[in-house]
Amino acid sequence: MSETNSIYKCCFTGYRPSKFPFKLSVNDEKYIKFENNLVEGILELINEGCRVFYTGMAMGFDIIAAETVILLKKSHIIENIKLICVLPFENQGEGFGEFWQKKLDFVIENCDEKMVLSKDYHKGCYQIRNKYMVDNSDYVVTWYDGKQGGTRNTLNYAQKKKRYIVNLNVEYLKEFNNIQSKIDL
Repeated sequence: MSETNSIYKCCFTGYRPSKFPFKLSVNDEKYIKFENNLVEGILELINEGCRVFYTGMAMGFDIIAAETVILLKKSHIIENIKLICVLPFENQGEGFGEFWQKKLDFVIENCDEKMVLSKDYHKGCYQIRNKYMVDNSDYVVTWYDGKQGGTRNTLNYAQKKKRYIVNLNVEYLKEFNNIQSKIDL
């Protein structure tokens, strides 16, 4: 997808903590591999010209990916990247436990822009957020292993919109025509 002087945008979509087949803990080998793949994937996207990253701020993958972008920004390894938090409604984090609420607050405090798509929760607000992010992105980054739900729906929509899908789960590369385990352009 690389073109001279092109600036690309990317969004993240993935599972909530309970849907991952491993614990989201630095004591879990599979989680460490997941984190390493996430850092490598984001760095490869940056090398391809991605400079804007959208996160939907859900517990799990969305927030972990956003924290990774912030880490790369703060390390000064990468400059000129922007993190945009896309909240489906104003008080999205109110139902989060303390652990995820602190992470959400950290991401919001350290993002470049916060967008709120609706004042209040309403049926379909998460899908509206997901469509907004896909519509405004060239790449969609995920960790996906075939489970039904919002991640699958978002990936189906991304495929329909001809977005480049990057699945960080290198063991699962089925289902989507343009899915890649790594960015091997």
